Amino acid sequence: ESAPKNWRDVLNATHMRWLESPLHDKDVNPDGSKKKPHWHIMLSADGPITEKRINQIIKPLNGPIPQKVGSSIGMVRYFIHLDNPEKHQYPMDEIKGHNGADVGSYFQLTQTSRLNIMKDIIKFIYDNNVDNFSDFLMYCISEKGNDDWFEVAIDRNTLAINKMIDGIWQREHSNTRK
Repeated sequence: ESAPKNWRDVLNATHMRWLESPLHDKDVNPDGSKKKPHWHIMLSADGPITEKRINQIIKPLNGPIPQKVGSSIGMVRYFIHLDNPEKHQYPMDEIKGHNGADVGSYFQLTQTSRLNIMKDIIKFIYDNNVDNFSDFLMYCISEKGNDDWFEVAIDRNTLAINKMIDGIWQREHSNTRK
């Protein structure tokens, strides 16, 4: 309520990439009272930027004192309380990128999560006798929440998944010939 109505225009005019959290309108204080609805924003510069310049940018916004971010990934995860299950969970798709900021880049899969997803995919193919790659890809696309599976399936893992599916097909067809 303290920010001017055109606060997004003010930030866009900087031509800096910036991210906007969902409206935090369900946050509560430790005593259980509701916090005032607010947004979190994160500015991203291509090079060093002085505290004086940041203060010039945010002064017209009437916001709190800016804080340097130690981890941009951690900050964007905080936008939705991803690592704070005791707090209200805001939807990831409500984070908005401005001036070319790519929200998805802050949620890229780690090598460990890619390996675990690949294991889940292989187990799914085996347990469900999936014998067609196109059917599997359509499953990944159509099932809500399988965007990570689709990404792993099409990004450098096509051969391994195809070989697994071929193995299922061969197993099923060699059993019917006997």
